Amino acid sequence: MSQYFIGIDLGTTHSAVYFSPSSQTASEPDQVGRIQQLAIPQFIAAGQVDVRPLLPSFVYFPHQSEFLESDLQLPWGKAGAIVGQLARELGARSSGRLVQSAKSWLCHSRVSADEAVLPVDALEEVEKVSPAQVTETLLAHLVSAWSHQFPDAPIAEQTLVITVPASFDPAARAITEQAAEKVGLRARLIEEPLAAFYAWLSDQPNWADSLDVNEHILVVDVGGGTTDLSLIQAVEQDGALGLERVAVGRHILLGGDNMDLTLTYHLAAQLAQNGTNLEPWQISGLTQACREAKERLLTNADLEDMSVVVPSRGRSLFNNSIKATLTQSDVQQLLIDGFFPQVQLGEQAQKTARSGFSAINLDYEGDPAITRHISEFLAQHDVKPSKILLNGGVFNANVIRSTLEARLASMLGGREITMLTPSHLDHAVAKGATYYAQVQAEGGVKVKSGLAANYYIGVASPMPAIPGMAPPVDAICVAPFGLEEGSEEQMLPNEFSLVVGESVTFRFFQSQHSDVDSVGKVIASFSVPQLNELNPLSIRLDAGHYQAGDMVRVYLTARVTELGLLLLQAHDTQSDLSWTIEFQVRES
Repeated sequence: MSQYFIGIDLGTTHSAVYFSPSSQTASEPDQVGRIQQLAIPQFIAAGQVDVRPLLPSFVYFPHQSEFLESDLQLPWGKAGAIVGQLARELGARSSGRLVQSAKSWLCHSRVSADEAVLPVDALEEVEKVSPAQVTETLLAHLVSAWSHQFPDAPIAEQTLVITVPASFDPAARAITEQAAEKVGLRARLIEEPLAAFYAWLSDQPNWADSLDVNEHILVVDVGGGTTDLSLIQAVEQDGALGLERVAVGRHILLGGDNMDLTLTYHLAAQLAQNGTNLEPWQISGLTQACREAKERLLTNADLEDMSVVVPSRGRSLFNNSIKATLTQSDVQQLLIDGFFPQVQLGEQAQKTARSGFSAINLDYEGDPAITRHISEFLAQHDVKPSKILLNGGVFNANVIRSTLEARLASMLGGREITMLTPSHLDHAVAKGATYYAQVQAEGGVKVKSGLAANYYIGVASPMPAIPGMAPPVDAICVAPFGLEEGSEEQMLPNEFSLVVGESVTFRFFQSQHSDVDSVGKVIASFSVPQLNELNPLSIRLDAGHYQAGDMVRVYLTARVTELGLLLLQAHDTQSDLSWTIEFQVRES
């Protein structure tokens, strides 16, 4: 049995680790379930290492002559690249060597997570790396930090949960799991808004006192690179109050990074008006400087302005640097009006005209108005929540937090809403992941996340071909209505034939009613039109020792993960081979 429960928030801007001793490990009764934060050693200057509660998710690749070998010694050995606080600071003063927002690249629509594209502005001498490699580098640093503090409790033997955006696609989830495996981790993934809610639960002496039956809680999680929205409902379960996650928003690549870029281009335009045109490589350094200035201005209303230094070529940074000024009014006007405008319930996110050509970069959301995305989400699910839980470092700024509260109250027609007190906005996700792991193993309140429909897979019907008629397809139920995500896998009662070694298409269907079908129930081809057909999945399954195009006798097992991923496993009846087909039921 593991000694500790560990939660890792692998954030776009910061990463954090929390842990709690298991009941088998705690030496004192009051230590059981006590959730603590892991202090993470990292460079703060050349040759200087300090422990910090957060690890900035930045990786910097120094020039070979930039540091002495002795400058790059961490408690566990020499660093190949600089990770954390110093990386972030160095990136603000130079360009072409810093990787940031790697997590957002994991689900890029046109760039593979294994493709070496980072840094996007890499200098010629800097060897580019893939988003998957950066993810592995960050996780390896966190693993080393754990091993340094707990050498007698190998992290691979602990119960570990890593959080990901609720909107991560299956490929991004798989890459995260693979990166974890490469550094020796066996991790379970859960979504960040759900983890933030678990953090809130962990702080409540009696959470049921704060909620009523049928109330909806809206979780708004604005991170560095994504905005995640989730709805949780308080429901009656066997005469007691229970919790169920009932909706998850789509992938919205919109967060603190967008705010930093807004300020960057604002200052770049000001400089251009004064005759100073920045080169593309300078934009990266300006963005880092704007990030730091934004955080200081938003958390200190008495601070009127801040000087922002733009890096320049030359031997002396200060003699050749370009300076600009970011004011308090600039920050509040650009960020408040641009990202949190007043909107009406039901307003849809605006679409922007797309250019025929564009540079390879992140697929940022066209509409920056977070309030408009919330409006669209609530209207889509026809829900008016009475409780709101905010999460993410953006909300450390009182002005942003209070603005969104006012906007939501107005959006909901003046309806009384209660803002739930969050855990530490920068730490809640890691803390909640730890509490989730603890609850799963040792009991406690669980947020149920059952399927809202029956799901089926198409199976060719055993009928002869009929002229003028497409080959008939039956639908077999593989995941019934109400099946809780994360539950044990279920085996279908019949055998099937599976085509391997060549590209084939799998068809998926969803019921339009809430009647529960049993696993394996067959919907005959004539009744299939009564179902909603979902996006098909075209893949090629490895043939193994079979020939391409062979039909293999298999039996099927199915389960739905905590992230809403339907995993169908086809097991060869004649050997140990198996094949996995993945489908995201939440994006139906």
